[in-house]
Amino acid sequence: MLPLNNIAFVINRSKPSAQAVAETLVNLTEKQGAKAVVIEDYPLKEGFLEGFDACCAIGGDGTLLGAVSESVQRQVPIFGVNQGKLGFLATFSPEEAQEQWADFLEGHYMIDHRVLLNCKTATGVEKQVLNDVVIKNSVITRLIDLTVSSENDLITECSCDGLIFSTPTGSTAYNLSAGGPIIHPSARVFTLTPICPHTLTHRSVILSDDMPIAVNTLDAEVVPAVKLDGRYHFEDKNEFPLTITISEKTLPLLQSQSYSHFRILRNKLGWG
Repeated sequence: MLPLNNIAFVINRSKPSAQAVAETLVNLTEKQGAKAVVIEDYPLKEGFLEGFDACCAIGGDGTLLGAVSESVQRQVPIFGVNQGKLGFLATFSPEEAQEQWADFLEGHYMIDHRVLLNCKTATGVEKQVLNDVVIKNSVITRLIDLTVSSENDLITECSCDGLIFSTPTGSTAYNLSAGGPIIHPSARVFTLTPICPHTLTHRSVILSDDMPIAVNTLDAEVVPAVKLDGRYHFEDKNEFPLTITISEKTLPLLQSQSYSHFRILRNKLGWG
């Protein structure tokens, strides 16, 4: 892989020790003659990553998610140093990052191209999503009635607390908490997982990459709320139906050459 000569650092200062970790990595970067630029604001502004070779997010998975849109648009690899809790995306510990930093700068890394979902509203607004699209009632104490179909083929009408459409990367996030399956990140599929469905036989469904999904509301009085990667996108029934597909774009995620997804699962989930 190409050497890294120009690196952006995104820092979540609310995380303990994030500042100290950033200073260490910036010093290591500059000692090897590379350029380092530090920013604390995320989501990143449009165009910020133009000209960078990589982006390092120091915080948790949420910090890294704040750089996803720019990384996808500019195809600048991103990676995370975990200062949060689980860290399925921010997979490097501060110690691992420091130990491997010189190798990264010299080009000894690999790029994992992660599947994204494309979420398009009825008014034509499109967003790329790394983890999940979550649809709920804007009144959080009430159920929502939704219909899900693919090319006019009805999949389900579901009365539930909400629906989660998850990428393989996001399968270990909200999808997993709601009882959905863990999907290997190399699979070009996505999942439909109901949240506390009123009918107990409703279960997660794994959908293929050639299935465009349409989601609509069944109750004209209900105002649905839609979150993309954990952030509110809108509360407006006029934006329905939503169309959800696997995006043609991918996220370039920088990984160690020794990266193992199953090692991450064993460590984070306490598997034997």
